[in-house]
Amino acid sequence: MKGQEAISAFESELEAAFAAGELARCLSLLREADFALPISAEAAAGQERPAWATVTDDRRTWLAAFTSAEAMRTVTGVSTYRVTSLPELAAGWPDPRWGLLVNPGLPVAFPLESGTVARLAVPSMAQDLVLDPEAGLPVVQKLLRPSGIHALLVDGEARVSGYCHHALDVAHIATPSVLAHALGEPDAVTGDGSVNILRWYAAGPALYRTPYGGVDENAMTAVAGWVVEEPPFIGLGLVPNVNQVIREYKIDAVGLTHGAVIVELTAEGTERRRAVYDGDTGRWLLVYVKPREEAT
Repeated sequence: MKGQEAISAFESELEAAFAAGELARCLSLLREADFALPISAEAAAGQERPAWATVTDDRRTWLAAFTSAEAMRTVTGVSTYRVTSLPELAAGWPDPRWGLLVNPGLPVAFPLESGTVARLAVPSMAQDLVLDPEAGLPVVQKLLRPSGIHALLVDGEARVSGYCHHALDVAHIATPSVLAHALGEPDAVTGDGSVNILRWYAAGPALYRTPYGGVDENAMTAVAGWVVEEPPFIGLGLVPNVNQVIREYKIDAVGLTHGAVIVELTAEGTERRRAVYDGDTGRWLLVYVKPREEAT
């Protein structure tokens, strides 16, 4: 970078794309990048909470991020930092009216609106499939409360609405209470410490809308979004949990696909199938599970 030696192949490529005026290439590179966020020595030592480093002009407040620790030191003189990605930034985004300023004070700098950050960090499901056509249809899931189970199994409902999330993003969570907390749904935990999950293949990706928006009209407009929800809604496409990166989707009467399942994640961390949806007959088939005393 001019004014600072490009210290990595990534920064060299970013500088070349910037010099050539290839904004789309720059954004593609930033989408996959890790960033250095300056923090105090006390925060780095765990003695205080990290604070956002910001730059303010006559337009707005910008969250400052750098493409390397060296770039950060060149501008700020600060030597302590934390490393983050765009999705991690989006999960904890402090204010939809803020923007992201990449490499402030350097010739190769990028001011990004919060809506741009959201769409780079959390592409829509349809865009994900374009970016990775070999991935196939994603699996999504939704926590079920007793009323939801009743609607599916007793009332024969085969369509779901509300919010669901990308199953891949929570595949590492095997504890019901941890899963429910990660999704902001602690009430989904049953009396015996389990959770019930509806899981299915997301056919028709355009039906699974990424919820860009905010908690009011102004916040929604700030991210060029389409949905307003009550707090703790973030509006950048992720569940409201600063410690997790879990993509969520808003759906309206989406039909379940053949082979959809209802599983119980037990307090012991094991999954048990409870029912399987037969798309040919439009019926749920119950799965017999031996009582625990019989299974020993």
